[in-house]
Formats: sequence, structure tokens, C-alpha cells
Amino acid sequence: MRANEILNEKASRGRPIVAVDLQPAYSGMMDGAEDEVFEAAIRFVNDSRAPCLMFVNAEQEGLTSDTINDVKIYWEDSGFDPRNWGRIEVYDKGYGYLRGWMDQNVSDRAIIKTIREMYVQKVNDSRELFEEAEDYSYAMEQFLGGDWDEAMEDDNISVGWVAVDQLKRYNNCYLVGGGRNECLKEVALLMNAFNIKYKMIEDFVYG
Repeated sequence: MRANEILNEKASRGRPIVAVDLQPAYSGMMDGAEDEVFEAAIRFVNDSRAPCLMFVNAEQEGLTSDTINDVKIYWEDSGFDPRNWGRIEVYDKGYGYLRGWMDQNVSDRAIIKTIREMYVQKVNDSRELFEEAEDYSYAMEQFLGGDWDEAMEDDNISVGWVAVDQLKRYNNCYLVGGGRNECLKEVALLMNAFNIKYKMIEDFVYG
């Protein structure tokens, strides 16, 4: 979905937003080549009147040198009105919870099906599925059928990094940020797994 389409939607300002990793560490500013998508996306959130769930990789999780305060200053320097922080929910999510399979080109369908089963069985680590089975790999292969991939034997996915109930509050949201095939896709896959609707705004996606 393109930004100019958003402008024609009467309810655009009432639709919640999920913003992923719009922060200094990924912006290119440290190299003197800041991606213009960042400021555009931040201004879009600013001009909205809706709540926003803002995922970041911050120092708390040890993944970037950004602190949450650094990210907030960056947003304000990019045109965000500090009076709007009251409708922003900031969450330091960490990184890589689905990447083990994503990077091995495991299908989205297999990842989504596995996520759903993990919630049914109330486990956070895919290796905890089918614990009563004598052979984990065989049980997973039977469960996934043609979507089974041998890469799953040596790696795992995890879903303990965000509460699904939290994401459900942002149903029918706009999704912005990045990276397209990294953290943004992790969030999108989790939303797909629980039928949380979203529209990705291509003009505000990087990577």
C-alpha cells in the first residue's frame, strides 16, 4: 500500500499503527546517509491521531547501542511532537526470534502453523513441541507434512518476546518500519499467525 492511498482513506487517522525499528542504529545517519523513509514514517505517526505500538531494538536487550531515550530524541528531531508520546507504546522486543527458520528459507506457512501450535501447547520454544514423542524430528515432519524442512532439526523459533494480547489491540493497523525481511517480517508473521489484520505501507518500509 502506498502513502498516497492512505491520504484518501477517511479513517486513516483513526487506524492504529505498528512501527518497527525506526531508530538511529538502522537509519544510516551514523554513515551520513540517512534513509528518507525514517523521517517520513515518523512524521506519518506524528500526524495520526491513533495509538501506536513502537517496537525497538534497544540497549536493554544488548542488540544496539540505542537507548529508548535515544530513540525518542531521534523521533523528536525527525519531526515528532513530544506531546504525542502519550499515545505511543514503546516495547524493546529484542531480535531474531523467528530468524533461525526465516534465514534457512523455511516457508512462511510452516512458521505460521508452528507458531499456532506453540500457543496451543503453551510453549515458547519450538523444540518444546511434541515432547512426549520419541522422535521430535519425525513428529514435526508428521505435523508439517510437505512444509517440513531439515533446517528445523538444528534451529528453533521462539514466541515469548511479545504478548499476543498486546498485538491484538492493534488489529486492523498500519505496519511501517523494517527491515523488510528481518524484524518487520517477524512481526508480520506473528500477526498473520493470529489473524491480526494490517496494511503495510510500502512508502514507509525500509530494507
